[in-house]
Amino acid sequence: MANPGHVTLLKKSIKEWNRWREDYRNIQPDLEEADLKGVDVRNADLKKAIFDGANLCGANLQGADLGKAFFTEADLQGANLNETDCRGVLFKSTKLRGSTFQKANLRKVDFSNLDLRAVDFSEADLRKTDMRSSNLQEARFFKSNLRDTLLSEANLAAAYLSSALMQGTHLQSANLNQAVLRYSMNLTSNQIQSAKIDRKTKVPNYLEIHWVSETEFSCEEKQNP
Repeated sequence: MANPGHVTLLKKSIKEWNRWREDYRNIQPDLEEADLKGVDVRNADLKKAIFDGANLCGANLQGADLGKAFFTEADLQGANLNETDCRGVLFKSTKLRGSTFQKANLRKVDFSNLDLRAVDFSEADLRKTDMRSSNLQEARFFKSNLRDTLLSEANLAAAYLSSALMQGTHLQSANLNQAVLRYSMNLTSNQIQSAKIDRKTKVPNYLEIHWVSETEFSCEEKQNP
């Protein structure tokens, strides 16, 4: 269970909270199973905080430092995590559907096997992030950095990846049906060939799809005239 004093201070004043964190760096905030639904903790110092089982549904954490925080089985559905630093965060069995991570630092974060439907990762740093086997249906990756990101066997149906940097992105057996990849950068024919697409998948103009059957296709890079 959460430390009542920690919960009270966090809800009272972010300015006082951050001052307390600075004065007592050795204390790890215990917010386990706390009811923080809809709380406004923008720009809070939440490094290494324990949020296991906490209710943060619809909370505003924009700009917060969440480095190495714990969110096992926490509810962050619909939460605002824009511009947060999430490096080293533990998202295990975390509910994140409909949350937003615009311009967040998510480098090397483990999102594997999570329900990430309709999550907004626009302009986020997702380099080397693990999203294998996660459900990313209708997720947004507009202008996000997906360099060396692991998306193998992920469900990206109807996901929006326009203008995303996809150099080295792992797409083996990923579902890209109806996904929008127009204007994505550094995407190769081999990456597309390793994934699952349909006739509604929109690939960049520098790639060309040739359908052999209803399910089989080949992808090649267009030659410059």
